Amino acid sequence: MIGKQTKGRGFRGLLNYLEASPGSQLIGGNMSGRNALELAREFKLSRQLNPEALKAVHHVSLSLAPGEKLDNDTWCEIAQKYILAMGYDCNQYAIYHHTQTEHDHIHIIASRIRLDNGKTTRDSWEYVRSEAIIRELEKEYGLQQTRGSREKLNRAPSSGQIRRMKREQEEYESGKRSIPPELPIKVQLQQAIDSVVQDHPPMPLMVARLQLMGIEVQAGFTRTGKSKGISFQMQGQAFSGTHLGPGYTFNGLAKKTDYQPERDDSRIQQLVANPNLAHQMLSRYLQQQQQQQQTQQRKSRGIER
Repeated sequence: MIGKQTKGRGFRGLLNYLEASPGSQLIGGNMSGRNALELAREFKLSRQLNPEALKAVHHVSLSLAPGEKLDNDTWCEIAQKYILAMGYDCNQYAIYHHTQTEHDHIHIIASRIRLDNGKTTRDSWEYVRSEAIIRELEKEYGLQQTRGSREKLNRAPSSGQIRRMKREQEEYESGKRSIPPELPIKVQLQQAIDSVVQDHPPMPLMVARLQLMGIEVQAGFTRTGKSKGISFQMQGQAFSGTHLGPGYTFNGLAKKTDYQPERDDSRIQQLVANPNLAHQMLSRYLQQQQQQQQTQQRKSRGIER
C-alpha cells in the first residue's frame, strides 16, 4: 500500500476534485456532510478555532497494489486506524473511495486543527511515521507491500534536510518557533502532482486540479505545437518539471494523463493564462462524467429489457 500526503490552504477545491473524480464515493469519516459543499462548510468550524493556521488541510491517499480490492467497510477501518495513529484523534476528517483506476484507493481529507484546543496537529517526521503505520496495516490486513521507487525517493530526506527538520522541531517544542517543521516544498509538490494524476485524467484537468490546490502551473508550446516544458510554483518556490524528476516533465506527465495534443494544448494555454477557469473546467468535467454514467445506465437498462 502506498501512502501520499500533502498539505493545503483550502478545503473546497480539494473536496470538489475528490467528489468529481470517476467512481468517487464518500464512504466515511466523522462528519455529517454528505457532499463537497456541506463538508466545506463543516470544515469551517475547525478553521475558525485557529484562523492564523496557514495550512489547515491534510490530504492523504492510500493506494493498493494492482489487482487488490477492499470494500468500503474495510477501507473505513484502515482509514480510521491510520488517521488515529498519525495523531488526528480530535480532528474532522472525511474519506472518499475511488474505484475506477488501476489502483483501488482512498483519499482522506482532514483538518489539521484540533477541535479540543484549536492547535494544529503535530506533523514532525510524519512521512516516516506514515510509512511505519502503513507497513503495520499491510500485515494486519494481508496486503501486498507496494513501495515504488518514487515513493522511496520522496520518503528519504537528505542528511541536511533531516538536520534542519530536527532543529526546527526542537525550536517548535521549546516555543522558539510558532510553526512546526515540514518536508521541503519540492517533496510536497511532487506529492501533490502524484495525487491529481492517479485516475489518469486529461492533462488540462490535471492542471486545473493543481491550480485549485493553490499551485501555479506554467507550460508553453512552440509554433509547431512542440512542448517547451512545464514548471510549477508552490508557496513562492518554483520548480521545473526536470528539477522535480523525469516523471514530472511534460513528457513524463503526458504518460500519466490522457494527453491528446490537438484537444488539450489550447486548453492548457487558456488555464495557464487564466487560472480562474479551473473551477469551470472541473464543473464541465463532472457534468460529462454524469452524462456518461447516465448513458451507460440507459444502455444497461436497455440490455436488461
